[in-house]
Amino acid sequence: MTNTTRHAAESMFKRSKPEQGSDAAKLQDFLSRQVPRRRAMKLAEMQQRLEKRTAGTVGLTSFFR
Repeated sequence: MTNTTRHAAESMFKRSKPEQGSDAAKLQDFLSRQVPRRRAMKLAEMQQRLEKRTAGTVGLTSFFR
């Protein structure tokens, strides 16, 4: 039963093979290279938001002392 669920989940998120033609293969290659870039950008943006949030709270705590 658990294998059936796992296989269904894997098939949902599995990348499809590129269609016939050189442009489809190039597009698939381009998209696969974009995944790490997007992930790195997302982490950098999260870090910036966290730094901005913590910098703002430091000012508030010194204000109320």
